[in-house]
Amino acid sequence: MAFVFYDTETTGTEVLYDQVLQFAAILTDDDLNEKERFEIRSRLQPHIVASPGAMNVTGVTAAQLDDPSYPSQFEMACEIHRTLSDWEPAQFIGHNSIAFDEVLLRSLFYKSLLPVYLTNMNGNSRLDTMKMLQQVSIYEPDSITFPIAPNGRKIYKLDQLAPANGFNHANAHEAMSDVEATIFMCRKVRDLAPETWSRFMRFSNKGSVLDFCENEDVVGLTEFYFGRSYTFLLHKLGINPDNPNEVISVDLQYLPSDFEEKTNEEIARMIGSSPKPIRRVRANALPGLIDADDAHPQSKLADLSFAEVEDRANQFMQSQALKQRLLNIFTEQLPEYEVSPHVEEQIYDGFPSPADQERLRNFHETEWANRYNIVCQIEDTRYRELGEFLIYTESPEHINEVRRSIWAQFVENRLLGQGETCKALTLPKALEEANDLIANAGDEKLGLLNGHRERLISLLDQLSGGMEELH
Repeated sequence: MAFVFYDTETTGTEVLYDQVLQFAAILTDDDLNEKERFEIRSRLQPHIVASPGAMNVTGVTAAQLDDPSYPSQFEMACEIHRTLSDWEPAQFIGHNSIAFDEVLLRSLFYKSLLPVYLTNMNGNSRLDTMKMLQQVSIYEPDSITFPIAPNGRKIYKLDQLAPANGFNHANAHEAMSDVEATIFMCRKVRDLAPETWSRFMRFSNKGSVLDFCENEDVVGLTEFYFGRSYTFLLHKLGINPDNPNEVISVDLQYLPSDFEEKTNEEIARMIGSSPKPIRRVRANALPGLIDADDAHPQSKLADLSFAEVEDRANQFMQSQALKQRLLNIFTEQLPEYEVSPHVEEQIYDGFPSPADQERLRNFHETEWANRYNIVCQIEDTRYRELGEFLIYTESPEHINEVRRSIWAQFVENRLLGQGETCKALTLPKALEEANDLIANAGDEKLGLLNGHRERLISLLDQLSGGMEELH
């Protein structure tokens, strides 16, 4: 299978609200030899505020945010989706991508009325090199050089990890340079830590994860929290009835006798305590699975023989009623999902109907003059709202003056943080951030930061007649 390595540079870290400003990808063959590359930038959307801190890291200037020679976010999204679709089927790989770049990419497609799940449908799969390298540091630690932080913990940030292993990363935080660094580290892992590489190739497929948890009485799971690794030995209880991609498992630090004489309420309190007796394995999120006998020395059960660990699993296997009871109690404790009032956060609230999917395809295949009529026919209120806003930002002459006025007010409210609160950065908050950064900046950063500060002040003056008290 081919590989697609990709990276994004963004306006900030709120993945459902911030915007992708730069996207880069390299297509390789199955031996990691480059075949094609793709790179694109976009200008800033009118309702998005770029974090001065993020711009300080990436080096994007205030002028670049509004550069008319760059495509709009919608135009960029269409080009990215078209290119990646041409390259599939493939395995999509990024560094810290499952939690960050992947969500940004899905959000970008969602807001552009494009199919959201491109990277894990149509024969595609996903891999995150940060998760893989974390596993290398535990199970094949001598194969890769890991920088050490002042607190003594290993560093997994790409801009430090790649140079420590021989990569010239002079352009760190440029999307294409980060893609090249990711490929470099994958070659290192493939050649020097082949067991971890093979394992991650296997478990990048959710079907393999589900089969492994089903067929093994004991499975190993290594997870990282705040830079620390924790390895658990688990036995499957069952599948979450509300999510077929989630395996619910009991931690074998516990025995059936720890639960059998307790009430449901007492077990529920145990589930909410630490250490957690019940854990979720998310099959579609590249969990850190490993064969139990390999995980055993790293686990909290290392003082037991592996035969004793297997005996614990066997005790649960002989207690099917208890397993079902634990599964039921756990799933009943899961918080009920609340629908957000903000369309950005509604991305996972179901799929568009087949009829709406056809309308979304027609939206992309027709001219702007015809798109408002299509948007009005969309049944899903999320896509109707997103579609009308796209027309407002891309071709506002094709909606009436009343609707334009409503969207203009939305943009102003979002920029100033008025009305319903959400996680989007506002102009006043960004200006405070810029002032703090400038107060502590070296000479080499002052020009860039002052440029962003002046842009923020100008926008505030335009919207609210000036907010001198903030600057």
